[in-house]
Amino acid sequence: MKRLLWLPLVMLIVAACVDFPQQRNQDLVNRAVDAMGGADALAQLRTVVVKGTWKQWEPEQSAVPDGEMRFANEATFESTGDFTARSVRVDWVKNFAYPTARTFKYTEIVTPEAGWVIGIDSNGRNKQNLESKPPAHSMSGLRLAATQREMRRVSPLLLLEMRNNPDKLFTQLSVVVDGVSYPAVKYDPGNYGYIVMFDPQSGLPARIRTLDYDYVWGDVDYDLVLSDWQTVAGIKVAMSQKYVLNGSVVTDIRITDVTANPAVPAGRFEPPAAVKAGAAKPATSYVHHQWVLRRQFIGTYLDSDSTSFDVRATSSLRLVEIAPGVLHEVGGSH
Repeated sequence: MKRLLWLPLVMLIVAACVDFPQQRNQDLVNRAVDAMGGADALAQLRTVVVKGTWKQWEPEQSAVPDGEMRFANEATFESTGDFTARSVRVDWVKNFAYPTARTFKYTEIVTPEAGWVIGIDSNGRNKQNLESKPPAHSMSGLRLAATQREMRRVSPLLLLEMRNNPDKLFTQLSVVVDGVSYPAVKYDPGNYGYIVMFDPQSGLPARIRTLDYDYVWGDVDYDLVLSDWQTVAGIKVAMSQKYVLNGSVVTDIRITDVTANPAVPAGRFEPPAAVKAGAAKPATSYVHHQWVLRRQFIGTYLDSDSTSFDVRATSSLRLVEIAPGVLHEVGGSH
């Protein structure tokens, strides 16, 4: 009889233990939403135009062993986002320093279903870009998936999305970075997950992390670090945004102007008719984000879903003995 009396109490304790982490997750997200201006203000954001400057470095190249990271490019950009259509257009003027100095002026258009590039954005031009007059091509599924992940990461509505999808929030232990302990929540919208760390004092998102893979370092932390928050149309905007890979700043973005809810001209997100049909869907597996993103850092990315790396491409690699005890690895492109 006593065991039966204890059973409801045990069930209540178990239920409380299950609910507490989820309530903690929701509380952290709700506090961040409030700190950014509140759910109502964020929900009223329909369109946005953001202008800024951009610098990038390639962390695994240097002029001398263990030297400074190789400077890759600096750019100016103007980004137009339509949150109702879930589409983004970014107009770039990008000055590359490596492997040679050159300037590419191009446009990226990204929708939930497909992505396109208008202009020349890389030395590694694919067949469609070479044949299109003027140059343009649809994004590969790999590039589209990687770009969508990063655009979602920097979206001012990410926290509102998290608030509205509590079933996709998961408990994450606090993360210590440079001696600061950040309460954190994992958000998994599908295909990838973000670890969102919150400033202990303000409640604002401080770092948004993904766990990536690098071909030299293996597993790496890839963080978007947000700071210098300023209020635009009642919403807090991080004017300083830095990407940190394995502890090193590889991208430094400075927002110079933000316009909330501007009118967006018709056709702003419309790609050229010649490359619109047959565009790839976002890849859902084998998306090696660091390869896709960082080849774009140096302007040599070949925008193709053809495998040119990782273990699935090693069948062409072989060792050829050119002298006793001297082996030459051949195959691939290098």
